[in-house]
Amino acid sequence: MSAVHTRIAPTPSGYLHKGNAYNFLLAQQLVKENGGTLRLRIDDSDTVRSKPEYLQDIFDCLHWLGIEWHKGPQTVKEQQENYNQQLRLPRYHQLIEELIATNKVYACNCSRKEILTHHNGHYPGTCRHKNTRLHQPDMSLRLLVPEGTTIHFKDKLKGNVHIDISQTLGDFIIRRRDGLPAFHTVSLVDDTDFEINTVVRGEDLLESTAAQLYMSRLLGLDTFNQIQFYHHPLFRDEQGNKLSKSAGSLSLKWMRENGIQAKDIFA
Repeated sequence: MSAVHTRIAPTPSGYLHKGNAYNFLLAQQLVKENGGTLRLRIDDSDTVRSKPEYLQDIFDCLHWLGIEWHKGPQTVKEQQENYNQQLRLPRYHQLIEELIATNKVYACNCSRKEILTHHNGHYPGTCRHKNTRLHQPDMSLRLLVPEGTTIHFKDKLKGNVHIDISQTLGDFIIRRRDGLPAFHTVSLVDDTDFEINTVVRGEDLLESTAAQLYMSRLLGLDTFNQIQFYHHPLFRDEQGNKLSKSAGSLSLKWMRENGIQAKDIFA
Protein backbone atom coordinates (compact mmCIF):
# COMPACT_ATOMS: atom_id res chain seq x y z
CA MET A 1 0.00 0.00 0.00
CA SER A 2 1.27 3.49 -0.86
CA ALA A 3 1.59 6.32 1.63
CA VAL A 4 -1.63 7.02 3.54
CA HIS A 5 -2.94 10.58 3.70
CA THR A 6 -5.94 10.46 5.99
CA ARG A 7 -7.79 12.54 8.54
CA ILE A 8 -9.65 12.32 11.79
CA ALA A 9 -12.73 14.52 11.73
CA PRO A 10 -14.37 14.91 15.15
CA THR A 11 -17.38 17.19 15.58
CA PRO A 12 -17.51 19.50 18.64
CA SER A 13 -21.18 18.72 19.32
CA GLY A 14 -20.73 16.49 22.37
CA TYR A 15 -18.12 14.62 24.42
CA LEU A 16 -16.21 12.01 22.46
CA HIS A 17 -16.65 8.31 23.23
CA LYS A 18 -14.71 5.08 22.79
CA GLY A 19 -16.06 4.64 19.26
CA ASN A 20 -14.34 7.89 18.32
CA ALA A 21 -11.17 6.67 20.00
CA TYR A 22 -11.19 3.47 17.93
CA ASN A 23 -11.61 5.50 14.75
CA PHE A 24 -8.72 7.83 15.61
CA LEU A 25 -6.37 5.00 16.59
CA LEU A 26 -7.15 3.00 13.44
CA ALA A 27 -6.39 6.03 11.25
CA GLN A 28 -3.15 6.65 13.12
CA GLN A 29 -2.14 2.98 12.78
CA LEU A 30 -2.65 3.03 9.01
CA VAL A 31 -0.30 6.00 8.75
CA LYS A 32 2.29 4.37 10.99
CA GLU A 33 2.25 1.15 8.96
CA ASN A 34 2.33 2.76 5.51
CA GLY A 35 3.86 6.20 5.99
CA GLY A 36 2.07 9.39 5.07
CA THR A 37 0.23 12.05 7.05
CA LEU A 38 -2.58 12.32 9.57
CA ARG A 39 -4.63 15.50 9.51
CA LEU A 40 -6.87 16.80 12.29
CA ARG A 41 -9.98 18.28 10.70
CA ILE A 42 -12.55 19.50 13.19
CA ASP A 43 -16.00 19.55 11.61
CA ASP A 44 -17.40 22.71 13.18
CA SER A 45 -19.45 24.07 10.27
CA ASP A 46 -22.63 23.53 12.30
CA THR A 47 -22.40 26.66 14.46
CA VAL A 48 -25.61 25.77 16.32
CA ARG A 49 -24.37 22.47 17.75
CA SER A 50 -20.66 23.29 18.14
CA LYS A 51 -19.72 24.28 21.72
CA PRO A 52 -16.38 25.50 23.20
CA GLU A 53 -16.35 22.80 25.89
CA TYR A 54 -16.66 20.09 23.26
CA LEU A 55 -13.89 21.64 21.19
CA GLN A 56 -11.60 21.56 24.23
CA ASP A 57 -12.60 17.94 24.83
CA ILE A 58 -11.34 16.97 21.38
CA PHE A 59 -7.81 18.14 22.14
CA ASP A 60 -7.93 16.67 25.65
CA CYS A 61 -8.96 13.29 24.23
CA LEU A 62 -6.36 13.27 21.47
CA HIS A 63 -3.53 14.02 23.90
CA TRP A 64 -4.84 11.42 26.38
CA LEU A 65 -4.97 8.79 23.61
CA GLY A 66 -1.47 9.66 22.44
CA ILE A 67 -2.62 10.61 18.94
CA GLU A 68 -0.01 12.50 16.95
CA TRP A 69 -1.11 14.39 13.86
CA HIS A 70 0.92 16.17 11.21
CA LYS A 71 -1.51 18.73 9.80
CA GLY A 72 -4.30 20.86 11.19
CA PRO A 73 -4.69 22.84 14.43
CA GLN A 74 -2.56 22.01 17.44
CA THR A 75 -4.61 24.05 19.92
CA VAL A 76 -8.15 25.31 20.45
CA LYS A 77 -6.96 28.83 19.63
CA GLU A 78 -5.49 27.72 16.30
CA GLN A 79 -8.74 25.97 15.40
CA GLN A 80 -10.81 29.03 16.18
CA GLU A 81 -8.53 31.51 14.41
CA ASN A 82 -7.13 29.58 11.44
CA TYR A 83 -9.03 26.35 10.80
CA ASN A 84 -12.67 27.10 11.63
CA GLN A 85 -14.79 25.86 8.74
CA GLN A 86 -16.62 29.17 8.61
CA LEU A 87 -13.45 30.46 6.95
CA ARG A 88 -14.04 28.02 4.09
CA LEU A 89 -17.68 28.90 3.42
CA PRO A 90 -16.92 30.48 0.01
CA ARG A 91 -15.29 27.22 -1.10
CA TYR A 92 -18.25 25.12 0.04
CA HIS A 93 -20.65 27.40 -1.78
CA GLN A 94 -18.50 27.18 -4.90
CA LEU A 95 -19.07 23.43 -4.98
CA ILE A 96 -22.81 23.97 -4.47
CA GLU A 97 -22.83 26.26 -7.50
CA GLU A 98 -21.01 23.59 -9.50
CA LEU A 99 -23.71 21.09 -8.54
CA ILE A 100 -26.41 23.59 -9.52
CA ALA A 101 -24.79 23.74 -12.97
CA THR A 102 -25.56 20.00 -13.41
CA ASN A 103 -29.29 20.86 -13.39
CA LYS A 104 -29.89 18.34 -10.60
CA VAL A 105 -30.45 20.78 -7.73
CA TYR A 106 -33.79 22.14 -6.53
CA ALA A 107 -35.11 24.21 -3.64
CA CYS A 108 -37.12 22.65 -0.82
CA ASN A 109 -39.05 24.19 2.07
CA CYS A 110 -40.05 20.92 3.77
CA SER A 111 -39.12 20.77 7.44
CA ARG A 112 -37.17 17.94 9.02
CA LYS A 113 -40.03 17.42 11.49
CA GLU A 114 -42.52 17.07 8.67
CA ILE A 115 -40.41 14.49 6.87
CA LEU A 116 -39.83 12.47 10.05
CA THR A 117 -43.51 12.61 11.04
CA HIS A 118 -45.17 11.86 7.72
CA HIS A 119 -42.53 10.01 5.71
CA ASN A 120 -40.49 8.07 8.31
CA GLY A 121 -37.44 10.18 7.58
CA HIS A 122 -37.25 9.35 3.86
CA TYR A 123 -37.77 12.42 1.72
CA PRO A 124 -40.38 11.61 -0.98
CA GLY A 125 -39.37 14.31 -3.46
CA THR A 126 -42.21 16.66 -2.53
CA CYS A 127 -40.55 19.79 -3.97
CA ARG A 128 -38.84 18.13 -6.92
CA HIS A 129 -41.15 19.57 -9.58
CA LYS A 130 -42.17 22.87 -7.98
CA ASN A 131 -39.50 24.86 -9.87
CA THR A 132 -38.97 27.12 -6.88
CA ARG A 133 -36.23 29.72 -7.27
CA LEU A 134 -33.05 28.38 -5.68
CA HIS A 135 -31.62 31.31 -3.79
CA GLN A 136 -34.39 32.29 -1.40
CA PRO A 137 -34.43 32.61 2.38
CA ASP A 138 -35.49 29.58 4.43
CA MET A 139 -34.98 27.13 1.58
CA SER A 140 -32.74 24.11 1.58
CA LEU A 141 -31.16 22.83 -1.61
CA ARG A 142 -31.50 19.16 -2.53
CA LEU A 143 -29.62 17.09 -5.08
CA LEU A 144 -31.87 15.02 -7.31
CA VAL A 145 -31.16 11.28 -7.16
CA PRO A 146 -32.88 9.45 -10.03
CA GLU A 147 -34.61 6.15 -9.27
CA GLY A 148 -32.21 3.21 -9.38
CA THR A 149 -29.07 5.25 -8.70
CA THR A 150 -26.79 2.59 -7.23
CA ILE A 151 -23.31 3.49 -6.04
CA HIS A 152 -20.68 0.77 -6.14
CA PHE A 153 -17.36 1.00 -4.33
CA LYS A 154 -14.84 -1.31 -2.72
CA ASP A 155 -14.31 -0.96 1.01
CA LYS A 156 -11.08 -2.25 2.59
CA LEU A 157 -12.99 -3.83 5.49
CA LYS A 158 -16.43 -4.64 4.07
CA GLY A 159 -15.50 -5.65 0.53
CA ASN A 160 -17.72 -4.70 -2.41
CA VAL A 161 -20.47 -2.28 -1.41
CA HIS A 162 -23.60 -1.56 -3.47
CA ILE A 163 -26.06 1.08 -2.23
CA ASP A 164 -29.16 2.28 -4.07
CA ILE A 165 -29.18 5.81 -2.69
CA SER A 166 -32.49 6.59 -4.39
CA GLN A 167 -34.02 4.17 -1.87
CA THR A 168 -31.83 4.79 1.19
CA LEU A 169 -31.33 8.57 0.98
CA GLY A 170 -33.50 9.95 -1.76
CA ASP A 171 -32.86 13.53 -2.85
CA PHE A 172 -30.48 14.64 -0.11
CA ILE A 173 -29.63 18.12 1.17
CA ILE A 174 -26.48 19.91 0.00
CA ARG A 175 -27.33 23.29 1.60
CA ARG A 176 -29.41 23.71 4.72
CA ARG A 177 -32.36 26.05 5.23
CA ASP A 178 -30.17 28.40 7.27
CA GLY A 179 -27.83 28.78 4.29
CA LEU A 180 -25.01 26.65 5.72
CA PRO A 181 -23.51 23.87 3.61
CA ALA A 182 -24.68 20.38 4.55
CA PHE A 183 -22.37 17.67 5.91
CA HIS A 184 -21.99 15.91 2.55
CA THR A 185 -20.87 19.14 0.88
CA VAL A 186 -18.34 20.06 3.56
CA SER A 187 -16.84 16.59 3.79
CA LEU A 188 -16.48 16.19 0.02
CA VAL A 189 -14.82 19.59 -0.39
CA ASP A 190 -12.38 19.15 2.47
CA ASP A 191 -11.34 15.62 1.54
CA THR A 192 -10.77 16.77 -2.04
CA ASP A 193 -8.93 20.00 -1.23
CA PHE A 194 -6.72 18.39 1.42
CA GLU A 195 -5.77 15.54 -0.97
CA ILE A 196 -7.01 12.78 1.31
CA ASN A 197 -6.53 9.31 -0.17
CA THR A 198 -7.78 7.21 2.76
CA VAL A 199 -10.95 7.71 4.82
CA VAL A 200 -11.66 5.81 8.05
CA ARG A 201 -15.32 5.91 9.11
CA GLY A 202 -17.89 3.98 11.11
CA GLU A 203 -20.10 1.67 9.11
CA ASP A 204 -23.08 3.94 9.92
CA LEU A 205 -21.62 6.36 7.34
CA LEU A 206 -21.72 3.95 4.39
CA GLU A 207 -24.68 5.83 2.91
CA SER A 208 -22.87 9.14 3.45
CA THR A 209 -19.91 7.79 1.51
CA ALA A 210 -22.23 6.71 -1.29
CA ALA A 211 -23.83 10.19 -1.38
CA GLN A 212 -20.44 11.89 -1.60
CA LEU A 213 -19.30 9.52 -4.32
CA TYR A 214 -22.47 10.37 -6.25
CA MET A 215 -21.66 14.07 -5.94
CA SER A 216 -18.02 13.59 -6.90
CA ARG A 217 -18.91 11.54 -9.96
CA LEU A 218 -21.36 14.17 -11.14
CA LEU A 219 -18.53 16.72 -10.92
CA GLY A 220 -15.70 14.49 -12.17
CA LEU A 221 -13.65 14.76 -8.97
CA ASP A 222 -11.27 11.90 -9.74
CA THR A 223 -9.18 12.24 -6.59
CA PHE A 224 -12.20 11.63 -4.35
CA ASN A 225 -13.39 8.75 -6.52
CA GLN A 226 -10.04 7.00 -5.90
CA ILE A 227 -10.09 7.25 -2.08
CA GLN A 228 -9.65 4.01 -0.15
CA PHE A 229 -12.43 3.64 2.42
CA TYR A 230 -12.34 1.74 5.71
CA HIS A 231 -15.80 1.48 7.31
CA HIS A 232 -15.29 -0.14 10.70
CA PRO A 233 -17.91 -1.72 13.02
CA LEU A 234 -19.59 0.50 15.62
CA PHE A 235 -19.27 0.29 19.39
CA ARG A 236 -22.60 -0.13 21.16
CA ASP A 237 -23.97 0.31 24.66
CA GLU A 238 -25.44 -2.46 26.81
CA GLN A 239 -28.81 -2.05 25.08
CA GLY A 240 -27.24 -2.50 21.66
CA ASN A 241 -27.57 1.13 20.63
CA LYS A 242 -24.68 2.84 18.88
CA LEU A 243 -22.74 5.20 21.11
CA SER A 244 -23.74 8.86 21.02
CA LYS A 245 -22.02 12.08 22.02
CA SER A 246 -23.99 11.91 25.31
CA ALA A 247 -22.43 8.55 26.14
CA GLY A 248 -22.18 9.09 29.92
CA SER A 249 -19.77 6.58 31.44
CA LEU A 250 -18.69 5.55 27.94
CA SER A 251 -17.42 9.06 27.15
CA LEU A 252 -13.66 9.53 27.09
CA LYS A 253 -14.06 12.52 29.41
CA TRP A 254 -15.67 10.34 32.09
CA MET A 255 -12.93 7.74 31.68
CA ARG A 256 -10.15 10.32 32.01
CA GLU A 257 -11.73 11.90 35.07
CA ASN A 258 -12.20 8.53 36.75
CA GLY A 259 -8.60 7.40 36.43
CA ILE A 260 -8.98 4.98 33.53
CA GLN A 261 -5.85 4.72 31.40
CA ALA A 262 -6.13 5.14 27.65
CA LYS A 263 -4.43 1.76 27.11
CA ASP A 264 -7.22 0.03 29.04
CA ILE A 265 -10.31 1.40 27.30
CA PHE A 266 -10.56 -1.56 24.91
CA ALA A 267 -9.48 -4.19 27.45
